[in-house]
Amino acid sequence: MTLAVSLLLIGLDFYVFNTREILEVSKLKYTVYIKDQIVFQIIAYLLLLPLFLVVFVSDILPWKYLGWFYGLLIMEHFSQESIRLHIVLSRPTMSSIILFLRSGAWVYAIISLFYFDSSARNLPVIWSGWMVGVSASILLSFYSLRKLPWRNAWRIPVNWVWIKKGLKTSLPFLCSTLSLTGIQYLDRYFLQQYYGEAFVGIYTLYFSISNVIHIVIYTGLVMILHPKLIYAFQHKEYDKYRAIMKKFTLGIFGGLSILVFFALILIKPVLGIIGKQIYAENINIFYLMLVNVSFMVLAYIPHYGLFVRKHDKSIIFSNILAFVVAFCANLILVPAYGLTGAAVATMIAMVTMAVMKGLLVLTLKKSKCE
Repeated sequence: MTLAVSLLLIGLDFYVFNTREILEVSKLKYTVYIKDQIVFQIIAYLLLLPLFLVVFVSDILPWKYLGWFYGLLIMEHFSQESIRLHIVLSRPTMSSIILFLRSGAWVYAIISLFYFDSSARNLPVIWSGWMVGVSASILLSFYSLRKLPWRNAWRIPVNWVWIKKGLKTSLPFLCSTLSLTGIQYLDRYFLQQYYGEAFVGIYTLYFSISNVIHIVIYTGLVMILHPKLIYAFQHKEYDKYRAIMKKFTLGIFGGLSILVFFALILIKPVLGIIGKQIYAENINIFYLMLVNVSFMVLAYIPHYGLFVRKHDKSIIFSNILAFVVAFCANLILVPAYGLTGAAVATMIAMVTMAVMKGLLVLTLKKSKCE
């Protein structure tokens, strides 16, 4: 959790700005943008990394984990940005391979090691495997991008005005991203405060299962199509934009329908394998979470309708409003209704976000593409 939040902060959401910039220009120009983002990120590291020492000063993490924390944080961020870059450059297959190396391959290797050698079941071994996996993903990224005109790009002076412009765009988006992340963790925080670890465990299990729907749709559809949406709109290819948006919308509705259907069928066999009665007794929480994740996914449709038009303030406002709603709803509902109150509070926030973005898209001034 600490590393995940730090990962959000260290990048300052600069990629949000650079995504649109890259899709508007030629190969040399976007290579220059990537180079300037690297310069920006190095400066961000120098300024922000020392601040994360508060994690150790405040005893959130022991000092003996300092090296692991900083090493994994920097490498995870490099890998994450490279995945985003490959998506923007319309290289979805390579981005998926990089993601698998970063988050999947090493996990299976470690599990196999644990099976054959029980003495290896310790945190340094897990972190070593993690480090190897993310290192492999970074090396593959470098190899994949080797043919970009780097030599010419590095001969061009750093565009500090462009970086400053990007920072002005990305910082408000960082607040928006943190708000969305906060919505997903507020419910568990309130449950922890009022009911303890046992309730959080039940809630987290159902969240993890339902969130698979979001992960599948995001990686299998949103990641692939959203750069094409942005490119078509920016280059005034409005017929193409409408066709992609239709495919995007139908894909989200279709994907949701199929995945929710299978989730409803499979949840009871899964609970049977787990074999703990307390989960079966609270299965209504899972049903509420399916509603939550559905609205979260549906919100991508108006989100990118706003994003391609550079209505960033509308996106930021919607996410922050949803966070405020989530906080108030959790504050009211969790003490009185426990697990159900937490799930309903998050549902209200997700519905607020999706509906607000939808209304804002509908109220935009008509353009010739619509």
